Amino acid sequence: MSAGLEKRNNKLRLKRQTPLFILLFMILVISIFNKEFLTLQSFINLMQQVSAVGIVALGAMFVLIAGGIDLTAGYGLAMIGMTAATIYTMFSEINGIFILILITLITGVILGLVNGFVVAKLKIIPFIATLAIMSVTKGLSLVIGGGNMVVFKNQQIIFIGQGKLFGFLPVPFLIFILVGVLIHLILTKTKLGLYTYAIGSNEGAVRFAGIRIVNYKVLIYIMAGICTGIGALLTITKIGMATPSMYGSTLLDALAATIIGGTSLSGGRGNVLGTIVGVFIIVVVSTALVYFNVPPEMQDFFKGMVIFIAVGIDAYSNKYYLNT
Repeated sequence: MSAGLEKRNNKLRLKRQTPLFILLFMILVISIFNKEFLTLQSFINLMQQVSAVGIVALGAMFVLIAGGIDLTAGYGLAMIGMTAATIYTMFSEINGIFILILITLITGVILGLVNGFVVAKLKIIPFIATLAIMSVTKGLSLVIGGGNMVVFKNQQIIFIGQGKLFGFLPVPFLIFILVGVLIHLILTKTKLGLYTYAIGSNEGAVRFAGIRIVNYKVLIYIMAGICTGIGALLTITKIGMATPSMYGSTLLDALAATIIGGTSLSGGRGNVLGTIVGVFIIVVVSTALVYFNVPPEMQDFFKGMVIFIAVGIDAYSNKYYLNT
């Protein structure tokens, strides 16, 4: 019995390491064809690129573990960025940096609170609820600021998104790692983390145990909203401006990263390290396409194919684990 359990646990550990093997294999293959990929500057650029989408992905992971989904991350990021930047222009002479950081966090909390209320209190299917709210945030990002961009000239603000510590460590990446550590501790050391996994695994059993699921679901979506807010802060300070169209492929990349990293779409499974690896896979794919001079119109195609293959490998390893 113990031997069988040990064998099963070994296969589970192997499954969790699958995304890491995929990442290392990709780096090896790319470096063979392009030596510049292994330079220090290349890795600094990677750290810079993974930060904002990585934090958004950590928030998406939180919701997916609980058996939900949040589709507001992309347009929500743009809405939060535009809101914070617009309010910043009103108080830039007082304490602009503090105002900018505070508003991104508060707006993120509000976005998560709305998502959580609609999903948990009104009991609307998460996909439908967040899809509707996604449309609302898209409209708000255009209305706020009159559709105009807001440019930052304060170098202290730009430092948040572009600065480097010790000459090589990007500030956004440090923030990404700190957020990752915090979320890991929440998931593994707190009741919120315990109930997040429990709700995703068997919501009925958690409800039967007398746990106030509604409150915890709202908190889970608030966590995702805060991550979107931090992602917005890093994005607007990295590009030095806020625009209604700055969301890019944030939502797709964040969700793909969490799934590639081992988070289950059906809930109950996921971890921070896997999501971080998943984000690196997404960014490495995008970087490799640029290195190999793939036309922009074809990059989404190849990126989608790599994501499809990576998810397929993960799904096969999951099936293999469950059937043995």
